Amino acid sequence: MTSGSGRNNPHDATACRSFPERRYRKPPVIEALCEVYFADSAWDGTVPGVFYERIKMDYPRKQQKRIQQAQIAVGPDQAMAGVRQLPSWMQFVSDEKHRMIQLAENLVVVNQLAPYTHFEDWEPEIYRAFELYREVAHPKSVVRLGMRYINRVVIPAETFRMEEYFTIYPALPKVLGNTYRSFLVQVDSHREGQNHVILITFGTAPPPEQTQLAHAFVLDFYDILEDQCLDAERFRKEVERAHENIVAVFEASITDRLRCLFEEEPIQ
Repeated sequence: MTSGSGRNNPHDATACRSFPERRYRKPPVIEALCEVYFADSAWDGTVPGVFYERIKMDYPRKQQKRIQQAQIAVGPDQAMAGVRQLPSWMQFVSDEKHRMIQLAENLVVVNQLAPYTHFEDWEPEIYRAFELYREVAHPKSVVRLGMRYINRVVIPAETFRMEEYFTIYPALPKVLGNTYRSFLVQVDSHREGQNHVILITFGTAPPPEQTQLAHAFVLDFYDILEDQCLDAERFRKEVERAHENIVAVFEASITDRLRCLFEEEPIQ
């Protein structure tokens, strides 16, 4: 693969303006998630059980995720390393294993795994988990909202120019030429007129196992809002805004040639 000149595709301005109407038969999303961080919850060992009883019809599979944290202490005479066991998370998974709710003290996460369809299909589960956590854990506030979309993009070509498919990619100095084997680019930026921060991560990924005549990339968008709010109506608006931000940046990061690989559906 080769890097490009850095010029944006002229069609992408229109794409960004019309992003709500775009749908794809083969969306590249491998995981979408929404995480809500609370403060000062009335948490105890009974909360996960009460929460599970309310959702077990749709999320019958439950499992515990143990979290460990590495610790290193350096003193004047010696260095010590160890592992600290953090409070575990509970995971509640649907029978189809394409959707999951994760629960911990001051945290609830709703995961939508592949196959991904549309935001409207899993959006109600975000509000459901949010309301249920408020009912069973009685937090005093929300302190952070995060929405993330992880995309895996496969280009079925041995060589190509990056600007043919993407508007975001690393630019190399001329002394290195215009080819490279791997890269990782990460940028965060405020959305104008909002308190939301968008973190964009773009990098190479292992190619499909069945062929080496292709290249794979991870295109990861993470919208973050740090604000104290527990009002359900405002929470819904901020979730919608976070999703709109991600869609807008996604559409502005790709070209029409890449949209063809995703098989864009005609506007009804």
